[in-house]
Amino acid sequence: MSFLDSPKFSAGKGAVKTLFVKIFLWFWLAMALSGGVIFLLTATAQIGPIATLHREIEMHRDRLLGDALLLYGQSAAETYGRGGQAALRAFTGNVESSSGIRLYLFEGEKRALPLGGETPGAQVLDIAGKALHANAGRIQSAVWGKKFLVALPFSASGRYAKQKEHEYVIAGEWPYVPFRAASKGKPGHLFPLIFGFRQLIYIIVGGCICYVLAWQLTAPIRRLRQATQRLAAGDLKARVGQSPGRGGDEIAALGRDFDSMAERIEALLDAQQRLIRDISHELRSPLARLNVALELAKRSAGENAGGPLGRIEKESDRLNDLIAQLVTLTLLESGPERFEKTKIPVALAPLVMSIADDAGYEASGAGRRVSVLSMEEDAVVNGSPEMLRSAIENVVRNAVRYTPSGSEVEITLRRTAKDGRPGATIRVRDHGPGVPEAALAHLFKPFYRVADARERASGGTGVGLAITERAVHLHGGEVNASNAPDGGLAVEIFLPLIGS
Repeated sequence: MSFLDSPKFSAGKGAVKTLFVKIFLWFWLAMALSGGVIFLLTATAQIGPIATLHREIEMHRDRLLGDALLLYGQSAAETYGRGGQAALRAFTGNVESSSGIRLYLFEGEKRALPLGGETPGAQVLDIAGKALHANAGRIQSAVWGKKFLVALPFSASGRYAKQKEHEYVIAGEWPYVPFRAASKGKPGHLFPLIFGFRQLIYIIVGGCICYVLAWQLTAPIRRLRQATQRLAAGDLKARVGQSPGRGGDEIAALGRDFDSMAERIEALLDAQQRLIRDISHELRSPLARLNVALELAKRSAGENAGGPLGRIEKESDRLNDLIAQLVTLTLLESGPERFEKTKIPVALAPLVMSIADDAGYEASGAGRRVSVLSMEEDAVVNGSPEMLRSAIENVVRNAVRYTPSGSEVEITLRRTAKDGRPGATIRVRDHGPGVPEAALAHLFKPFYRVADARERASGGTGVGLAITERAVHLHGGEVNASNAPDGGLAVEIFLPLIGS
């Protein structure tokens, strides 16, 4: 596993986990490493800008040293011609004591002018011979240990020359290498500075190029992610928007496949909602006629028919309630656009108290109670009062339905926070038998029943909690169910407050 893919590198606010950052960093690192390798190869192979700079420095050094040697050589030749070897020894001694440079004057090809009996070393003789036979009198230089040797041929003329245009070679022995860094005496002292500056420019330019490249590569993925989030939020019109052609890479093909999938899902859901609306409409008409016929039958029938007719009326009312809930669920699943314009500031405390009073009045006939344990008075959300009432009321009535006779349903409203968002949590808890843990995740699905016989006996349709989940989701909230530790089911509705 690479460092960029390690958990340690991927930690920290999730920024590095994105594909864009990974592509950008990998491209940038590859360009920086390749630039460094190329730079080192050109430097070590004596090619490229660094080698050119070194050659320019050496040429400049040789030119300066050649000018200095020429002056030394002409002075030494004139001194020798005027005063002989004694004068020459005095001259070279003065130069060495003042500058540390030891001079040797060579006359012709073979004979060297001795200095106080001292004989030049083999290296000096070798470089002097090379200088004498060099074309156009070019200077010759060489590094010998910590010393620097240089030789230059020249012609001396004048009143003290033994013959006109006499050929000489002046050789110098420096105790150090001129134009070399003073620190530790290492050659190429400008290399780290030049390398660092050029590499910095290379990294900056390469970073800009990699940023644009990574941004272009991940742009289709970002569009696909945004479309996926919109579709998951209920916007069935969300599309990636790729061109309808067959060109492009695999990501473009994935975008076109996503658009096809979204169109298919939208068509299926539209057909489903249209079917539910049509069925609801078709069922309501015969139910209305059935209710009229039922009233007429009650008037004309005797007392013995009261029981069966009452049962028919009860089932008719249930069917009407189911149709109304299906219509409500269909509207909630049609997306948030329908309800955005109807949202207003809603104070939760009065709404919850009103629902608790109504449910408590109905529950009192069965020996049950509805109690409000705590209430946050200033909790205000932005939403639809009708939708919020339906969502909370379905949970409260469901709790009243299953709490045993003689027990109570407990309601609390308090300020909380979820994922850094301030909000309010409405908790409704009954004292019934609860539900199996495996069924908790399915309670908010339409027509889901924990036990069919018990649901039908209690009058439940399996749609109320689904309406609650859809309505809370449209308000940007969450709803969860859990079994209380000492028995019963607890349902918590989180709604973000205004300004969160």
